[in-house]
Amino acid sequence: MASDQHESKNITEKKRNDHVVFYEADSREKDGKTWKNTSSSSKAASGKAKKTFPPRSGSGKPKKPTKLSKLHILLNVIACLLALCLIGGGTILLMMFSLTNSVHYQELPDDSESTISKAKKSDSSVLSGKIPSEFSGEASSTDPGIKPYEGDLLDDPMVLNIMLFGEDTRENSSTGNSDTMLIFSIDTRHKKLKMLSLLRDTYVEIPGYGENRLNAAYAFGGAALTIKTVQLNYGIKIDRYAVVNFESFRNIINTLGGLTIELAEEEIDYINWQSWINQQDAYRQAEGDYKEAVREQLRYTWSATVPEWEKPLNKTQLSFHQNAEGKKAATVHLNGQQALWHARNRGEDGVCSGDDFVRTQRQRQVISTLINDLKKVDAGKLISIIYEVGPMITTNLKASQMVSLAAEAAKNYIKYPIVSDSAPNLQDFGSNFYFSDPYENPVYIYGNFASVILVRDWNEFRKQIALSIFEDQVEVETTNTSG
Repeated sequence: MASDQHESKNITEKKRNDHVVFYEADSREKDGKTWKNTSSSSKAASGKAKKTFPPRSGSGKPKKPTKLSKLHILLNVIACLLALCLIGGGTILLMMFSLTNSVHYQELPDDSESTISKAKKSDSSVLSGKIPSEFSGEASSTDPGIKPYEGDLLDDPMVLNIMLFGEDTRENSSTGNSDTMLIFSIDTRHKKLKMLSLLRDTYVEIPGYGENRLNAAYAFGGAALTIKTVQLNYGIKIDRYAVVNFESFRNIINTLGGLTIELAEEEIDYINWQSWINQQDAYRQAEGDYKEAVREQLRYTWSATVPEWEKPLNKTQLSFHQNAEGKKAATVHLNGQQALWHARNRGEDGVCSGDDFVRTQRQRQVISTLINDLKKVDAGKLISIIYEVGPMITTNLKASQMVSLAAEAAKNYIKYPIVSDSAPNLQDFGSNFYFSDPYENPVYIYGNFASVILVRDWNEFRKQIALSIFEDQVEVETTNTSG
């Protein structure tokens, strides 16, 4: 699976004792397993050295201080200073703990205390999990090829997988839709932060509900059911989750002071267009199909009559250049609403090109920019941000776990490069996935034709996702059982 940064995957065919091996059985293999853990990984014991102190001196007449006793006095002074530093650090941690308690904590049925600590481990424990080879198969017009995962979930003790959701909560509904579903991985083995977007229209098996689009799982059962769906279909262990609704997203960006980001000219046009049309009474008051008709009509009015100087992102005041994709682009500063429009932008005729694949790329761009901005924030500002945005986030990360992650982030994670990808990746169209259509590949949901993404070979698809997240912990080997 090609990454947005075109990171190469180091897949070796050499079998090692401390790795999981992926087996591609040839036509002569009958009972071979696809994934195999080649060793029972044992965690290295990490014992701490005990501190020793000199024995108390016996009672007697005062003695003239010797060089050794002066050294003891000096060491005591240093110890006191260190103690004061530790107390100060402890105070900050207690403050962080208090602030993180403001986050909306919501436990999932299968939550485990142990999973959060694994991202901090430095041992050489390896990836575990296996996928039975009999669950490989090609999709067809009559059988979309959904082969539920039945092996052990793939799980590396040095990779923490957090499922991120962007929620669009509708009125009179406790659970909204989620157009943003992203696995955020803290990979301490390869020292990287990774983002893997899961395309919402991927046709999957939802436990208890049958076959449907991936994002339907969130509407049916929120984060809990979506995580079960991801694990059932993708075979990846999800350790924690976080949900941010769109109102919270706007507030978070505004709390951070906005977002400075590079946008293509057409993306700037899209934000200006959204800003203008959402102020038009005719559009705001329209409903249903009529609303879309009004939107199309107003598009011509906007492009023909609204002068550039009236637009919030005035292009005449921007410095344009050619970006990496060869498009005309400029760096702009967005407020929360403008950043949300950009993150949800999947294109619109006459304004901006795009689709769901491009939208997930824009979402990852926003998150990457936010992370890089946070790297420059001082401790005081960071505490203020946590205090403000905490209530806007729902997660099963407890306060103590967030403090632990924050401490690791300040020390290590902040230095990690960010790598992003999507599953599936648009470059794999035709070879690894295709789209349903009414004639050759029809898919019906509740009796109606559904435009969905169909995975051609789920076994290969899962292997590519595993490579994206776990990299060289996955090896490729062809078994030969002919003797």
